[in-house]
Formats: sequence, structure tokens, C-alpha cells
Amino acid sequence: MPVFGLSALTALWLAAVEAPVTSVTVYSDGARVVRTARVNVSGSQLVEFPLLQGEVDASSLRVEAQGAEVTRVESRASIPEALPTAEARQLVTELERFEEQLAQVRSERSAYLTQLESLKQTRPEPSAEPLSAPKGTALTASRLDASGWKAATDFVEEATARAQAKVRELTLREETLARDKTRRLEEARRALGASPHERLQVVATISGQGAATLTLTYFIQDARWYPAYELRLEPKSNRVEVAFAGRVSQETGEDWEDAALTLSTALPASFMPAPELATWKIGQRERFIPTPEPVPDSWRAPPAPTPPPPLAPGEETRLRERLSALLGQPIAPHPAPVAQTPPPAQQSQAPATHGGSTIVGTVVSADNKNPIADVVVTATSPNLQGEQVVVTDAQGQYRIPQLPPGTYTLRFDKEAFKPFSRSELQLRLDRTIRVNAELLPEGFTESIEVAARPPTIDVGSSSAGVNVNSDFMRRVPEKPTVNVPVGLEPPAGWQRPTLDPRLPASLAGGQALSFPAQRRETVRSGQGERRVPLFTETWPVQVERELFPALTSNAFLVAQLRSPSKQVLPGGEAQLFVGADPSGQAQLQLVSPGEPFTLPLGIDPAVRPVRNVRLVTSEKGFLNKDDVTEYAVTLEVANPYPFPLSVRLHDQWPLPGDKNVEVKLVSTEPYAEQDADKGTLEWRLSIPPSRKSEVTFRYTVRHPKNWRLQQRQ
Repeated sequence: MPVFGLSALTALWLAAVEAPVTSVTVYSDGARVVRTARVNVSGSQLVEFPLLQGEVDASSLRVEAQGAEVTRVESRASIPEALPTAEARQLVTELERFEEQLAQVRSERSAYLTQLESLKQTRPEPSAEPLSAPKGTALTASRLDASGWKAATDFVEEATARAQAKVRELTLREETLARDKTRRLEEARRALGASPHERLQVVATISGQGAATLTLTYFIQDARWYPAYELRLEPKSNRVEVAFAGRVSQETGEDWEDAALTLSTALPASFMPAPELATWKIGQRERFIPTPEPVPDSWRAPPAPTPPPPLAPGEETRLRERLSALLGQPIAPHPAPVAQTPPPAQQSQAPATHGGSTIVGTVVSADNKNPIADVVVTATSPNLQGEQVVVTDAQGQYRIPQLPPGTYTLRFDKEAFKPFSRSELQLRLDRTIRVNAELLPEGFTESIEVAARPPTIDVGSSSAGVNVNSDFMRRVPEKPTVNVPVGLEPPAGWQRPTLDPRLPASLAGGQALSFPAQRRETVRSGQGERRVPLFTETWPVQVERELFPALTSNAFLVAQLRSPSKQVLPGGEAQLFVGADPSGQAQLQLVSPGEPFTLPLGIDPAVRPVRNVRLVTSEKGFLNKDDVTEYAVTLEVANPYPFPLSVRLHDQWPLPGDKNVEVKLVSTEPYAEQDADKGTLEWRLSIPPSRKSEVTFRYTVRHPKNWRLQQRQ
């Protein structure tokens, strides 16, 4: 699809559309997002999609239309000045107005509260002077006149009621203003929060008449999911309810509101075409070594986008600083890019740089896979003036931003480690690639045998052939085997795949499985995990209780079965329940349909075995007396359920660790399967409903008299 600069289409009508996220496919290392927009088309027009945030793969962008024809698609990364100026001005104006209104309301409310406190202290009281007067004097009328008390009381009550009503009104108004201000602050954070590398503008040119539906599809990083199971056993019916879900989380910078989710175990980022076999010919001339031909890049860097009209001097800085102050956060303003003019001698040689491309990665030690800090990472390229040097952090991570597109070589240097380099790294415009490295410690070498035979025929000539038979091979001289010390450093260009073993791509064993969510879901960026139900199945099972009374009084629920599910189930963590009661956790492995496997179901708290040991010691022998101890072990298991209980009971007798000690298994009742090499016993029982079963076994230990025995593993 042809790509043009936005300036070439200014004559067309530009329409910004609402394009919410409608469906998302989440992988182990990212997500494929689909946005949908509905427009009315009249001829040819431009459609501007909302700004895309996060690590969007620009090469994965795709726009399709129903009811119209897509003729062009353009995309460009935003630049530091790409602050929505009109929106920022409006936000500053509204936030300042909210500040003034809140200050005024709080001031008025404080004044009325002060008035209420004063009114509480204002009440008419009789005079403290005595009412009796000395002889010869008369009491004044004012001291005895109470006609003004009622008027004063009425005034205080009315003034208090008016003040209280005003306080309630101002409190309600303050809460409303605070809520409105909070919403505007969230908008301000979104306006300031995205960095220039996290926003991508997509504009499509469409033509047609009438209503049309557009879909924008792209791949984005910083999303993942983990398989999770809930296994719930119903003991009465011998059925297990298997609920499979995905723990989804993402930090892409965009919210997935009411979207159709699909969770996949595929790794789309690792796709590559299958190789083709070359033809090998044997001849006498023209030495030829088959080498895979590099696939030429078919992409061509698009022309540099026309920058938007510059803002008034200092306007964006003022807006950013004012929004930061209103937010109460020290958000540094984005610096405007400074055009650097090379010296006159270099102006004709320096390649044009577009910036925006980034190389990131993690450096670990090859022997223990621990991250290595303070590794010096040097990037060089014919398209780069000089070299870029960064140092890894405490987690072994590094980031080299603002690189022009081209072919790069990375060198990793660290004291006590062997230097390592990666070459022929293709970096495209406005892309982020990950280059991980493993460094070998100094002196980490290995000696291997290399058997060398000199070539006696040339490979690759088609001019003349030669017959290779046993006589010919006997005439081939041989060289002795030599020991060549070589390091374990991998060849240039090789990269060990790094994938968390908990991720679905690992737990699915390389199979590309897909699980749609049962309903539309909302997953917000940076808000933690959300459990997304995928499917629920009910399996009939034959459950056994495995008991180890000598080690624990717990009864372990297990089921041996063939997977009755019609789909492949990836491994994952499982929460176990017996009825409504939690019974433990387990880690499931990959299971295919019909595959036999063991299903752990946790612990049955209702079944508790009892183990009793009785011993009798006696002396045996005519001259040399030996102590002989007989142990009688009794195991009891009660069935609390109104149905038969299948039980597998395990115990053991000791094995001698000294030639002077003799251990003999005397009897088991009923008969138990025995392993004489391990000293283990196993009974398979079916206990009737609400009954109890008992098994016993006896063994003797014979040793010289007065020996003190001790147990060891």
C-alpha cells in the first residue's frame, strides 16, 4: 500500500473519528489490537485515528474498510512539541477556574463555620449582679426586664439555621467542584504522560459513498497473560469441574474497554520464513561453499513527515509547566529539539538522521544467568556520527535511544568478562528492537576433540565429476585427532531465546493455541491483573485417596484418567477445591485430548488415617545373645462418606544398614504389594460407606545385645 506524507493530502477533508478498541488477541509478549470506526464517506477524504500510545510496531499497522476503499495509509511518530495545544489551553483555563471557585467556596464555608461558633456563644443570660438592693434604693427596670430575651433567642436560632443551611450548600458545591477538577486532572495527566516515542498518528485516505466501517489493526508490546485453573471435586458424584481462565495484565498506555479478548499461546514476533535447500554438486574445479543468500530488505524509508506549524515561542513550555503545577507533580517539560548543524567539512558526508529508533536489551552472565550491572554497551553504525555508549543498570538492562536507521554493531565490555559483539543488526525508522547478550566469565573454556580430514575434492563444480568409492576413501590421508581449547562464546548473530517458563508460549510446548473469552472484558493499562474466564468443563473421574500415615495424616486426592477435553490444555497453576472448601494448589502440565495423565485434586480433610505401632523385645541365641524386636504396625482408615471410598495406602519397613543388623518382614494382612529394594508396602482398598478398614504388617529387627540403633536416610 503506498505511503505518502501528510502534507501531500492537505487538500482533502480531514475527519478525526472515534475508534475504540473492539477486540484484542493477547500473546506471551504483546497483543494484537483492533480498533473499529464508523464513518460516512462522500468521495475521497482523510480519516484520522486516535493517537496510539505505547510500544506500537509501526510495520504491523493495517487499515481495512467495509463499504469504502482504502487508498493510502500514513503513520508518523509524534514529536516532543506534539502537545495538544488547544486541549492544553482549555485544561489550564478550566483548572485555574476550578482553583478560584474552590478557594472562594472554602473561604465562604470557613466564614459561616466561624459565624456558627460565634452564635453558639451568644445567648441571653441574667445579670450576675444581685437582685436585692440596699435599703433606700430601688432596682433598675433594665435588670428585671426580660422582654428582650425571646427576641434575642429567636434571632440566634434563625441565624444558626441560615448558617447551617449555607454550610451544607457550600459543602455540596465543594464536592461537585472537586469531582470535576479530578476529571480534568486525569485528562491533564494523559496529555502530559505520553512520551514522544509512545504516540503514533495514523491517517487513512478512503473513498466511497455512504456508511463505512474501518478497522485499524496493530501489534503492541507490554501485554501478557498466564494460564490459571480451578479444579473443583464433587465427592458424591465423582466429577471434577475444570474452570480455565487467563490472568491478563498490560501496561500499553491504552485501556481496553468492553473488548472481545482472545488469549493465544503463539509467538507471532518470532515468525520467520522456512529456509530452502541449496543444490550441492561435487566436482574438481571452482571451489564452491553453499551460503544462504541474505534476503534484501524491500522496505523503503518514507519521506520525513512535514513538521506541524511551530507554536508561539515559549507557549508549550508555559502550558506544560502550568499543567504540571496544577497537577502538583514535578513533570519536566519536554525540551524542544535543537537542530545541530555539522561542521562545513562534514556537511556533505553526514547522513540525514531521523531519530526515534531505539535498541534495548538485557545483559546476563552465561554461567548463572544473573544480570550484570555496569556493562559498557557501545553502538556503532555507518549512519551514526561517532558512537553511542551506555551502561547497564542493576538489572542488567540498557537502552540506546534516538538512533538513525541503519546497520549496527553492538559491543559489550565488562571487567572479568570476555568482550562480546553483535553485528549486522538492522534498525529501521521509528522502531525499537531488543538485543540481549550473555557474557562469558574470563577463563571459562572447554576442551573438545576435533577430528580433521583434509578435503581432497572441491565442492561445487559441475564441469567434471568423480566417483567416490571405498578405494578412493582409503587413499584419503588422515590427520591425528587434536585437542583444541575453545571458548563457549556463541557465534555472532546467535541469540538465546529468553522466555519466562510461566508464560503460555512455554506452557503450551510450542503449540499455537487460541482461547476466546466467554464475554467482553475490560482490561485497563497499569491496573494489575484481571482474571478472564475462558471455558468450564465437567469431567467424570475415578478418584483415589493416597495415604502415607507414617509421614502425614493428610489424604491426597488423585485421579488417573485420559483427558476427556476436546482441546489441548496448556500447563499452568491450579487452585484445588473439594466441594466449596479449598484443598491446595498444584502445577498442571500440557495435556492433549485422550492423553493419560495424573490429575492432582488436593487434600481431603474428611479422611484422616491412624497409625499405631506395638513392639515386643526378646533375647535370642545360645552363646551370643541378640536382641530381637518385633514391630506390629496397624493402619486404620475410616470412610465418612455414604459411598464406597477407593484408597491407596502406603507404608514401609526399615532396611538394614549394617551387616550385624537383620531386618525381616514377617507378614502383611491383607497382602500388600512389596518392593524389597526400597522397603515399601502398598495396599489398594475399597472401604464401604460409613465403615472402617484396617491393615497390619509385622517385621522384626535383630541386632547384638545392648546395641543402640539409629535411623538414617
